[in-house]
Amino acid sequence: MFSIKINPSANNRNMRSQHAVVSTTSTTKKLWKLPHVFAKVLELPFRSDDDVSVEETPHSFRFIAYANNINISNGVRAHAIEILPGMTKIVIKGMDGADLQQSQFQPLDLWRFRLPAWTRPEMTTAVYSAGKLVVTVPKSLDYSGK
Repeated sequence: MFSIKINPSANNRNMRSQHAVVSTTSTTKKLWKLPHVFAKVLELPFRSDDDVSVEETPHSFRFIAYANNINISNGVRAHAIEILPGMTKIVIKGMDGADLQQSQFQPLDLWRFRLPAWTRPEMTTAVYSAGKLVVTVPKSLDYSGK
C-alpha cells in the first residue's frame, strides 16, 4: 500500500504568497489562488482526448491535428481573447467568425494546452490544409530558453 501527496504546499497555510486576506464586515476570509488557472491557454476545437502533435522550436510552439470531421469551408484564424486582465485564451474560429467545435462537444471537454509566460498569443496563426489544422504560437523575442 502506498500514499500519494497531491499538493505538498496545501499543508503549509502560512505562505503569504498563496493567499490574500479579504476583510468583510464580520469575518476575515482567506482567498486561495487557483492552481489550475494559467495566464495563457490554447483551446482547440477537438475533444480533450484527441491526438494533437505538439512541437517546440526555439521560436515557437506548433500544434498539429487532423481535422477531418470539422466543417472548415473557407479557412481558419486564431483569435486571442482576454478573459481577465493578464489572462488570455486562444481559440480557433472560421474566417467568418463561426465556432468550429461540433455540437456534441461539451465546452469543458475541449482540448487545451497551458502556454508558458514567454509566448505571444496575439501573434498566433492557424492554417487548415489537406485535412490538418496547424496552429503556431510564437515565443517572445527576449526568450532565453532558461
